Amino acid sequence: MARSAEILGAAADLFHTHGYHATTMDDIAHAVGLKKGSLYHYVTAKDVLLRTLAEETIAGYLGDGERIAGEGGSAAERLRRVIEAHVQRLCAAPERVTVLVRESHYVPDELAAQVRGMTRRYNRLVADLIAEGITAGEFEPRDPAVAALMLLGALNWAHRWYQSDGRLTPAEIGRQFAATFLDGMRRRGE
Repeated sequence: MARSAEILGAAADLFHTHGYHATTMDDIAHAVGLKKGSLYHYVTAKDVLLRTLAEETIAGYLGDGERIAGEGGSAAERLRRVIEAHVQRLCAAPERVTVLVRESHYVPDELAAQVRGMTRRYNRLVADLIAEGITAGEFEPRDPAVAALMLLGALNWAHRWYQSDGRLTPAEIGRQFAATFLDGMRRRGE
C-alpha cells in the first residue's frame, strides 16, 4: 500500500509539473525507483493514476464539506468552515488540485463518471448552503449555483499562486477568503 501511495504521489508531482500528456510511465517509474515493467505491477495505465488522483482529491473536499454541512450553525457559519477547510486542503497539496482542475478532463469518459459525480455533489453542497443562507435571510438573493461556481473557481485558482513559504498561513488565507466572499453575499439592510 505504501508503494502505491508513493507512485500516486510521484504521478501527482509529475502531472503538476509537466502535465498529464508530457508525463510518461517511464517518468513515473523513474521517480519511484522502479523499472517501467515493475510499475505495471502496481498500476495498469497512466489514465488510471489520473482518475485515482482526481477521485481521491475531490473525495477529500466532498468529505469535508458533507461533514461540515451536517454540523450545527447558520448557513453562513457552515459555509465559512467549508471555505476554510477547502483552503487548508488545497494548501496541503496544491499539486493535487492542479491535477484535478487542469488535468482531470483527460480521464477517459468510461473512467470519469465517479469524479464528475463527486464534483457535482460538492458544487451542489456549496450551492445548497448558499440557498439555505438566502432562505434564512443571511445572504442577498442570487443564483446559488452561479455563486457556488464563482466561489469554487476563486478557491481553486489558489493552486496557481499559493506558496508554502509565503507570508500568510493557510488558515489566514482561508479566513480572508471566507470574509471576502461571505461579506459580499451578506444581506444588507433594506
